[in-house]
Amino acid sequence: MVFGIKKKNLPGFLLRWGLTIAICFIIILPLWWIFISSITPASQLYKTPIDFFPAGANFDSYQKVFTQLHIWDKAKNTLIITSIALVSSILFGMMAAYAFARFPTRGLKIANMLLLFSSMIPGIVTARSAYDFLRAAHLLDTYAGLSIMYTSAILPFSVLILMNFVQQIPVSIEEAAEVDGTNFIQKLFYVMLPLMMPAIATIAIINFISCLNDLFTPLFFANRIETLSIGITTVPRDNTYDVPWDLISTMGWIIIAPIIVFVLCFEKQIMEGIMAGGVKQ
Repeated sequence: MVFGIKKKNLPGFLLRWGLTIAICFIIILPLWWIFISSITPASQLYKTPIDFFPAGANFDSYQKVFTQLHIWDKAKNTLIITSIALVSSILFGMMAAYAFARFPTRGLKIANMLLLFSSMIPGIVTARSAYDFLRAAHLLDTYAGLSIMYTSAILPFSVLILMNFVQQIPVSIEEAAEVDGTNFIQKLFYVMLPLMMPAIATIAIINFISCLNDLFTPLFFANRIETLSIGITTVPRDNTYDVPWDLISTMGWIIIAPIIVFVLCFEKQIMEGIMAGGVKQ
């Protein structure tokens, strides 16, 4: 027995932890590389071999990003658009998921399949028609227009997770509420909504990450409104070939840091919600 492990189980133990360490290294190394690039002076960024623990590290790039690149305005725009998209996707997703789960008519089944099929179409394919629609509706380069585009992108996933979650809730709970005199709206928001909170928390976290990472939507459908993801593309450079990797890495880390914090804080809820909403019983 080695370290409390039987010899016959030792190969499996070493293989399991060896793969775990290797995967962690593959994931963490790029993140660490981005971080050290953000705190390394520009004159030392092209040193070979790479110095993973730079001696002259400083936070001048972060100061420049916050003082010169209007990062607060980009953060405000991101927060407004993302908040509207999250609330809309949860509200409409919850109602659609309930309808698909509790009223499995032929028409709703077709609508559900079409909704899920729409998520398989790349955004670039429908970009031109969506652009024409927003322009005709005077929603181009507006908070409302961007929120609609964000919501339409994350709604199919929200419906999928919530629908499978609703299917696992016994109908007897709703019947008991009806006996107590609740109407449909009360049953939906006072009975079903609290029971769906684990799945709602999961999709809120995952959709927040998706919205924060989205570059194509604000890049294509907006001009004045800039989000955090757009901030990377607007980093000033002296010429075409002089790329300010220190500022780009800083912007990248500002976007990555909230995602890391969210995943670390809500890892349990994410996994439980996906397991509960993604598996039919």
